[in-house]
Parts: sequence; structure tokens; C-alpha cells
Amino acid sequence: MITLSRRWVDRSGVRLSYQVSGDGVPLVLLAGYGRSGSSWIPWLERVGPLPFRVVLVDHRGTGESARSWRPYTLATLADDVAAVLCDAAGDVPAVVVGESMGGMVAQHLALRHPHRVGGLVLSASSARGDVVSPEFVRSLPLTVAAALSKDVRVWARCDRLLVHDGRNAHSLLAPLRRIQRGEPYSRFNSLLQAVAMSFHRTDRRLPGVRVPAEVLAGAADRVLSPRNSRVLAECLPAARLTILTETGHAIPFERPMEIRYAITRLPSR
Repeated sequence: MITLSRRWVDRSGVRLSYQVSGDGVPLVLLAGYGRSGSSWIPWLERVGPLPFRVVLVDHRGTGESARSWRPYTLATLADDVAAVLCDAAGDVPAVVVGESMGGMVAQHLALRHPHRVGGLVLSASSARGDVVSPEFVRSLPLTVAAALSKDVRVWARCDRLLVHDGRNAHSLLAPLRRIQRGEPYSRFNSLLQAVAMSFHRTDRRLPGVRVPAEVLAGAADRVLSPRNSRVLAECLPAARLTILTETGHAIPFERPMEIRYAITRLPSR
């Protein structure tokens, strides 16, 4: 079992919480929509020890970080991550792993704070938040409802949407739901995150990001079509795209080792 210590850092009057473990090059893990950094703990427990200084960030309004009462952008969350990395790792560039919305935040971090990023792993993410696809339109009401509610029935329906085989949804995502049940959460913040994602657009600026990047997508993703990851990889000059068969949106839970493999591939590129 991984041992994590919790720390806090203040950025412009907002108290941000993060957890850290280990030594070495920083590996920052950025959570998806409505989730705290602790949502990465099940992944850490499944993939085994990592030769990194692992940093789990609670986006503002999630986990132990302060709530926000004003609208913000994903660039704001990226600036929060930069402040956490400065506190946790000094000036050492980090390997940044982002899932879904966390991958969007990672893109803004690489654009706004390039000296903080040594490599990117972007899982089931997108370069634009205004991409309208049938999959996204169908999934949005349920995804938002699951972020706003702690009703296990709503979560169960959402879980079946997030994975390739709905019959395995409960067993795969039960560790995440146990964490979420025990955490403070903010319905209002979930709405702020949804609005922030709708304004996300980095595609025209990503060609300026020169660090190596691994882009992962589930071939059966019913939340963000794999087309989003293909566009994302095309925008990044040093990106490699991997489409995972029989895999949905929740890659860290359905195919955890694929993310570990992607991390280990970065130094060789």
C-alpha cells in the first residue's frame, strides 16, 4: 500500500491541497471531472511501486482544496498545479499524467508553464471542449448527474458508461466510489468545472509544446470519442497515439498498466 503525506500551498488566497509520496523526478497525476487527486490511489495500488516523486493534486473545489465561488478556467487549474509543483518539487520538470479533464489541465500547464513539464501522458482527453459528438451529447447529462450526486444508482449507471463492458463496471470502479463517498464535495464546483471545460481550446497552440507526449484513447470510449485523441496527437509535435481495443473512457481503471507503460516510454524518446 502506498504511503502518502498531505500538504497545502496557498495561491492567491486559495488553499490548495495535494498528496506526495516517494523521491525522484516528480510524477503529477491530474484527475478527471469532479474528482480529487485521491481518485488516482486505486491506480497507484494496482501498478506497483514507481521510481518517482508522486504528486496527487486536489483541483480547487475537490478533496481538501478550498472551494471556489467564482467561475474559473482550466488555465486557472493549470496555474494551481504549477504552484503545487513549485512547492512539492522545486524547479524539477515533472512527468504530467492527466485523465480526461485532467488531460486538458495538463495541456494548459504545458502551454503556460513549459519549464514545469518534462513529458505528458494524456488519457482519454481532448484539445477542445466544444466538440459536439453523438457520444458526448448522450453521455453529458449522466456524467454531470454523477458528479452532482452521491446516489449510488446514478453512479452505477455512469459506471456502465465509463467502461467497455458494463458487466464489469461495479468491480472496476468500486474503489473510486469508496473514495468519493468519504470525501467532501461541492455540487456548485462540479458545475463550475463543466463550464470551464466548455471553454477549453488548445488545438491551435499545442504545436508549440515540444516535450514528448503519449496520447491514449479507448476504442470503445462512449464519453469522448477516440477522434478527440487523434486530433490531440496530431496537434502535439512529439506525440505518439495509442488506441486501446476493448477499452472505454476510464483507462486508469480498465487498463491501468497501459498508463504505466506510457510513462516509462517517455524517457526513451
